[in-house]
Amino acid sequence: MKTVVIIDDHEVLRAGLTARLEGRWNITGEASSLEEAKALFASAEKAPDLIILDIELGKDWGLDILRDKTLPPVLVYSVYDDFAHVNAAMRAGAKGYVCKSQGMTELLEAMETAASGKTAFNLSQIQRHAEVSDLMLALTRREREIFNMVQRGLDNKQIAAALGVSLRTIENNLSLIYDKTGVSCRRELEKL
Repeated sequence: MKTVVIIDDHEVLRAGLTARLEGRWNITGEASSLEEAKALFASAEKAPDLIILDIELGKDWGLDILRDKTLPPVLVYSVYDDFAHVNAAMRAGAKGYVCKSQGMTELLEAMETAASGKTAFNLSQIQRHAEVSDLMLALTRREREIFNMVQRGLDNKQIAAALGVSLRTIENNLSLIYDKTGVSCRRELEKL
């Protein structure tokens, strides 16, 4: 039986997944944060066949774990089903992406596919990725400038001063950037 580790900050979801996967997959560990996940992998005798990972882990950005290239395949399991999150997962090196609104059949199929080393992104995700291969294509020149400044860690006042515009202008542009990228907050935008 293949092994899996579940990394999700919601205890009830982890318990539910464990119950639903019982008899199909061997759950070898659970973690609710990146710190817990790192400790779990450091103490494990053997790596699992697959990791199921949520993007938001409380204050942590789940995709940060993908910087560790020694990990087994990672399947993102997230509430988000927008281009920005799927694209971020693809760019970070995830083997697949399943939205939590999808059914158990889709999750199980994606798990098998990702564990075998193949990619498990559904057709609509791939089509969206192909249509907009770069998030920056969806943004205006000014929005790209603001996006880049946010990613460099500048706050709204600093961005307004650097561009010689009002704070309200920056806030309005950020709202448009959030809409176009599918993110809901600055922290998510910083991670794209």
